[in-house]
Amino acid sequence: MRQARIDEAIVTGQPFAERPFYYQHVETGQQYHDLFGCIGWPTEDTDKEKGRPGYVAVVAVVKSDRPVEKAWFRLMGEGESEHISMLFSHILRLREEYGFGLTPGLLQTFFGAPAEETHQARLALFNEDLIKQKGSTAAILVSPPNDFYPATAFETYRRSFNEAIEMKPERFAFGRNSILKTRHAQFKRHDPAVMAVGGLVHSLIIRCAWMDQVERNVFRVEEAI
Repeated sequence: MRQARIDEAIVTGQPFAERPFYYQHVETGQQYHDLFGCIGWPTEDTDKEKGRPGYVAVVAVVKSDRPVEKAWFRLMGEGESEHISMLFSHILRLREEYGFGLTPGLLQTFFGAPAEETHQARLALFNEDLIKQKGSTAAILVSPPNDFYPATAFETYRRSFNEAIEMKPERFAFGRNSILKTRHAQFKRHDPAVMAVGGLVHSLIIRCAWMDQVERNVFRVEEAI
């Protein structure tokens, strides 16, 4: 089946092919192409206002009757805290709930801004303990979303996120979760929750990350003498 999908993608000129596996929620029966995590680091307090709590979430790409490349996203679980250690604990909780270890790499890497020096040190120490307890694959990795480094990153992510929410039919569903929904409605510029999920949605759409990339130049001929 996998090879058939790859062959079809090559013949039709498509750069991606649907994966031959999917995940299924044991309670609801809903099926997903893949699951992804994201993290937004807490912001600092200022003289005018208190900083915003950090945020972590797991988002699923839902398998439905829509074309696979136009799949929609569902917020599965989330957590917030102004304390870095609690954010890491939320990640471990979400991993446990949503299948960490079922397949290699599932929910090991979370989309998010590269951690500041202090956060990097905390993450390194936390990972050191995780690796001792559960092995190297248990480490939490953080990878920047697409288009993170331009100064306009937040606006880019906010637009991508809003577009996914406002599409008909919508491409992003909050589910029964309330943290992101509330913080999105309040709208604070550079809010870690909006930054994290917006960056994730923006990156997923650009990369079509729930599908396998197909290498078009499959056949190579090498001259021999």
